[in-house]
This record gives sequence, C-alpha cells and structure tokens, in this order.
Amino acid sequence: MNLSSAPNESAKSQANSIAKEKAGIVQPDYFGNYTRQKQYYSVGGLTKGDKYRYIIIDAKSGKTEIFNKNNAPVRQTVIDGVAQRYNAKKILHINLGIYKKKPTWEVAFRNKNGSIGYNLVDFRTGKSVQIINNI
Repeated sequence: MNLSSAPNESAKSQANSIAKEKAGIVQPDYFGNYTRQKQYYSVGGLTKGDKYRYIIIDAKSGKTEIFNKNNAPVRQTVIDGVAQRYNAKKILHINLGIYKKKPTWEVAFRNKNGSIGYNLVDFRTGKSVQIINNI
C-alpha cells in the first residue's frame, strides 16, 4: 500500500461507511474531498432501490446532508460545462461540498497557459457561483 495515499484512503473508507449507514448508498462510485472555508467529504452512489444520491459529510463535526440526484445536472455535465466555459486544457478534480449553505461542486482545472482555475458550480442548477482563475 502506498503510504502517501493512506490518509485519503482512510477518509474514503470512513465516508463510504457513513454513506451506507446514513444515506443507504450501497454502490459508491464517487468520493470527493472538498476544502474551502470548511472541509467536507462527499460520496455518491446507488442505493438498494437503484436511486442515485450524494451525501456530504462535514469533516470536523460529522454532520451529514443527503441530496438525491433527481433534478441536479449529472457530474459529467458539470465537468463539460466548466471545460467549455473556460477552455480548460485538463480537469483536475470535481469535489462536492457546502458553499454559502448550498451544495456546490468545486471544479479545478488547468488552463492552456499552465495556470490553475477553480469554478464553484451550484449542485442543483449547474450555474457558476464563483470563479478563481489563472492562479
């Protein structure tokens, strides 16, 4: 086992356990580690009833919020939107967390000039809520 990934793997396995217990996610296929003002872990996956949902876990308090994907744009649509909007050379990650009390995707990307950008995208609408670019 690679020790450099151990802390993240441990967080992921703990988050997957919480997702199963609190949100009924039995087939997780997404893990995010969101760090803005606060740190959140998020898990997405299918429940026993084949419903896709996400759970966002406050890394410090353990408080959870559950969101069904029903009316939200799919993760790939959010990624594609950011890539097109900012002409990104490469998407580095997409993490789900809470920003201004709302579920928000953080999409990090590399620009063609090598600089980094971050776009916060509203989970429900897919609209951009903040952009930090050319870092």
